[in-house]
Amino acid sequence: MLKAKLGTAVERAAVEDALKQKKYKILTFTHVDTSTGVLSDAKSIAETVRRISPETLVVADCVCSVGSEEIRFDDWDLDIVLTASQKGLGTPPGLSILLASQRALKAYEAGNPAYFATPPVNLIQSYLASLQQMTRTGPTLEERFRLHREASKRVKDAATELGLKQIALDPAFAANGMTTLYFPDGLGASDIIPRFAQRGVVIAGGLLAEIKDKYFRIGHMGVSVVGAERDDVDKIVRVLQESIAEARSQKA
Repeated sequence: MLKAKLGTAVERAAVEDALKQKKYKILTFTHVDTSTGVLSDAKSIAETVRRISPETLVVADCVCSVGSEEIRFDDWDLDIVLTASQKGLGTPPGLSILLASQRALKAYEAGNPAYFATPPVNLIQSYLASLQQMTRTGPTLEERFRLHREASKRVKDAATELGLKQIALDPAFAANGMTTLYFPDGLGASDIIPRFAQRGVVIAGGLLAEIKDKYFRIGHMGVSVVGAERDDVDKIVRVLQESIAEARSQKA
């Protein structure tokens, strides 16, 4: 297992060195880490694998990135993209979604392929509706990526103006579908999260064990970003500013 410093992603050189040490059947990575909002360079990882160990399957955990981050399955020569229905795709939770290359399918069929269970047809219909909205009614996928980048920048810029620090140490490591921020000095979850809720915005506390009480997470993906008739991002920015100001004032 390759590890990176908190707030960063594994460097390309580290991936390259590991691949040169031994042969691997599969390389797996998380595109966007839900716990920290750190973004890995999927294109670079796939390029490195294809150059050094072309027979290795490249498997990407994209639960927190499909629909909000750029992913070029064919162009980047990925083998497996795993995701779920409830985040950037805007479908009710309950579906595991997998896209597989021909290489991956051959490897699967060489083992013991099996039928798993009766599918939840109602969720599959909801998933179809979400895909149709994304591909037929606009915005286009390219516009969708742009809107997520712009929304992410607005939230992160507002946080910076308030003096808040992100977990991601560099913009290159920052996901576009979520923002993770350290609590201001002297403040904690009980000072911030309820204030967001009182203003109609639900955010989440930290997940990463070593710092879970030191930060919070804001999601901005899917319809909250691309829905032209909505003002969700405006509201997130306003509530962030109001909640931090009120909490600081009461602690002063």
